[in-house]
Amino acid sequence: MPENINPEKTPYNHDWIAGDKPTFKDAINARLEGVPVRKNSVIAIEFVMGASEDFYKGNYEATGYLSNCVKFLGRRYGWDNIVSISQHFDESNPHVHVLVTPIIEKTVKWKNQKGEGVKKEKRLCARDITGGKEKLRQLQTDFHEYIVPYGKVAGVEFVRGTLVEQQTREYKKRTDYRMAEIARIAKRAEQEIEAAKRLELQKQIVREVGELEKDQKKVRELEKKTEFMKKGRNKGNNFKMGL
Repeated sequence: MPENINPEKTPYNHDWIAGDKPTFKDAINARLEGVPVRKNSVIAIEFVMGASEDFYKGNYEATGYLSNCVKFLGRRYGWDNIVSISQHFDESNPHVHVLVTPIIEKTVKWKNQKGEGVKKEKRLCARDITGGKEKLRQLQTDFHEYIVPYGKVAGVEFVRGTLVEQQTREYKKRTDYRMAEIARIAKRAEQEIEAAKRLELQKQIVREVGELEKDQKKVRELEKKTEFMKKGRNKGNNFKMGL
């Protein structure tokens, strides 16, 4: 089992495979029946969707949000093209993996000895989904616009603009439950340090107040001695004046 998995939460995961097939491969092969497949064809694309930890602290359940993420793909690429859905709750942030077969219906021209014409046929065409930076940017933009309303319900603002080179690093960071544990431990340690500082400050104040009280006591004693000495001198003067 990967180290970033929390086994205690694994039972909450949910997997669905189209046609109740035993494996992802079986579901993909069933979907590809009647579809031309070349040696270099991309037969499936995996999408991973989720949100930060702050989102799940809001007013929106994780299962509902992840289901709506799947709806985005179903409406965009066709429900028949979704061959598996895997919701994961055993990492720091709940997320969903979705396998999509990039099958589209195209109108193609045909020509042979009997004549020519046009026909519709199903083809694998991953390029229509991932072909070029512009398509990928547009995909991210469209998904961002789609999930903004759910962020508002949860009281969280979704921000668009993660750099491509940071995505893998950020994904590992956010999904590794140990990082979340470390963050919580660090926060608790910071709180304990602040509490210790406050306690030490209180002790210092008590010490300084004690020293101040001692000084005030000494001042009062000196004042008494001074007053006593003044009275003694006054009595001596009165005695001399009486002579």
